[in-house]
Amino acid sequence: MLVLILTVNFSGSTSASTGGNTGLTGLWEYPNAEMPEDGTGRFGFTYDSPYNFYFIDLAWLPWLEINARLSTFETVITHDRRYMDKAIDLKFMLWHSKSPNNWIIPSIAVGVVDMMGTELMKAYYGAATWRSGKFAATIGYGSDRLNGFYGGFEWDIADWLTFKAEYSPLDYTRDRAGGKRVLDKLPSQKYNAGLVFKTPWGMQGSVSYQRGDEWAFTISQRINLSGPFIGNAPRRYGTPGNSRAVSWDDIESQDLILRIKSGLNKYVRVRDVEIKLEDSEENGHRLLMSYENYGYASHAEAMTRVLVLLSAVMPETDGVVLIAKDAGIPIVKAEFPGLLLFDIRARSLRDEENIIHSAVFSWADSDIKDPDAEVLASKARHEVKAMLVYEPRIDQTLDDDYMDRLNIDAIYKGRYSNGWQAIADIRFPIYNNVDTRDSDGIWWEKDLNSKIRLQQAALTYANRIGNNPRAWIFGEGGYLNEEWFGANLWARYYGSSGLWWIGARLAALHDRDPYTFAGLTRGKWFYRNGSASDEEDKDAWRYAEWLQAGLHIADLNLDLQADYGKFADEDKGWKLSATRHWDDTAVGFWYINTDIHAPGKDFTTAGVHMELPADKWFGSWFGNSSSHIWEQDTILLSSWHVQTGREGGMVRTPERFMSQLRPVPLKKNVEKLLRDYCTFDDTGNEGDKNVTGILGYIFH
Repeated sequence: MLVLILTVNFSGSTSASTGGNTGLTGLWEYPNAEMPEDGTGRFGFTYDSPYNFYFIDLAWLPWLEINARLSTFETVITHDRRYMDKAIDLKFMLWHSKSPNNWIIPSIAVGVVDMMGTELMKAYYGAATWRSGKFAATIGYGSDRLNGFYGGFEWDIADWLTFKAEYSPLDYTRDRAGGKRVLDKLPSQKYNAGLVFKTPWGMQGSVSYQRGDEWAFTISQRINLSGPFIGNAPRRYGTPGNSRAVSWDDIESQDLILRIKSGLNKYVRVRDVEIKLEDSEENGHRLLMSYENYGYASHAEAMTRVLVLLSAVMPETDGVVLIAKDAGIPIVKAEFPGLLLFDIRARSLRDEENIIHSAVFSWADSDIKDPDAEVLASKARHEVKAMLVYEPRIDQTLDDDYMDRLNIDAIYKGRYSNGWQAIADIRFPIYNNVDTRDSDGIWWEKDLNSKIRLQQAALTYANRIGNNPRAWIFGEGGYLNEEWFGANLWARYYGSSGLWWIGARLAALHDRDPYTFAGLTRGKWFYRNGSASDEEDKDAWRYAEWLQAGLHIADLNLDLQADYGKFADEDKGWKLSATRHWDDTAVGFWYINTDIHAPGKDFTTAGVHMELPADKWFGSWFGNSSSHIWEQDTILLSSWHVQTGREGGMVRTPERFMSQLRPVPLKKNVEKLLRDYCTFDDTGNEGDKNVTGILGYIFH
């Protein structure tokens, strides 16, 4: 049968790399030595009977491609459903050949297929790909089911059409699930070939003939974590006007401040603004401004919008000082040379003069605090909204492939000063097919019922310790999430540029009753043999504590964190996490190892953490901005112990509060957004994303 692969690629430019059957970049069944551009990827579905693959693929680092997939096998039936299997595939780019016409030095990659879980399809491979112009050729070697040497080529017939063919010695006899072979008979041939179709707006489609007797279908969509997830529309920061004063002598100070206030009200969603115009022999004409972002998931976007506005109205100046606050507390100070405003207005950054690099970002020790400063009326103190919340559960039971619940959430957010904030969230289920009753359902998530419940209601606090801008305390208390009531307390000390920190966390936690609006359990919840029960206990509270440390790798915007201590179920151990940021978007992986392990594993659990801002989805479609960030932790193991490795609920962690506002990350993100603003062309192309090999990165 024929394999049809339909790939939706919302990219302004055509990409040389395309996905294979499982989503990993490559030929059809086999990976090549190419990968998506940094921060981009694809997600979708492949029908390749009897195989079906649901996948999400991402270039998580410039040299590391991660492909997470869920495989189903039509010929293997267990518990009245198709056998399902989770898998993770990795590809490490050792060397990336950047020359567009190079048949001498290839790109080289190695990787592993199906590295976690049941490892039904596990194999290791190495590949080399030569690309020159419209042609690319790949040779490689794979172990286990990949079964030796393989090869293939790609030919870009036109901008919208690519032909791919491969020699596939794949050993299908190794594909067994539940003790049964997936394929009833071996393939009649070892060659696969097909076409990939592309469209100017990014949609791709492909059709191929595989195994001598198969057609298959795939639909997928390209995503871009460093820009709009879908589409190519640039962020709009407002249009610079024509009313800019030529010099300070041409405008009164109060008139200039009124222009700035008017522009902020029209273009920039910030509050608690203080403005001061300074004229001194030491600094010349400078503008000092403090503000708090309330309308954008990206703090860098808020600062960029302020700079674009100032470039439109300010006369020639010697400098601009911006102080970014959160919860009324000054966090970071950014000092920009006055010439940068001229470059922004001209939409042309002069790299040779290092104008943008000469900006200085540091911790803010105070607000402007000047009686002569102009104050813009505060806004957005209180926010009330309703939003749809969708909760999918994939491959978490033996009874059904997919369960889900749809809700309407009524949400209140209070943004106060002096470090205080509040949140309240009531969830109204309007559709629910999640079974939580017995061992065939999701028995460890009793809260996924149809009751109207208080999802969250908590006060949070953050402030400096004393007058030290690098020492912080964070606290919160109340209904932390759907499972936990309690309180968290963090202490953090940051390095001078925010590249490292050390600290600790204490937690006091109480289980919530999943069948009441806001009630607590009589005792602790216990999970046994596929069931959960509330048993009375003399002390229903749980106490946990961790020592913590973090390191930021600036050029990758990558945060590494290590925690060691006692978890919520009194199990002791450690947690390692690595989180990659693309400004307000984040994808990270975590690994927990305590003195209680998951069945059949030598560790406790592992998972993925995601932070996806709403305006990256809806802003690219509707042009709206939002400060909402959807956060989700997903466990990668199908089997796991529900009473170990638990951290309890958290409303607003120090990472959530501080990660974007540390001096080095904020400067990096503002620089990127300013470059995007000054170089974005009418075709929607953002230029080449970074792809490099590990060796090239190390010796760069």
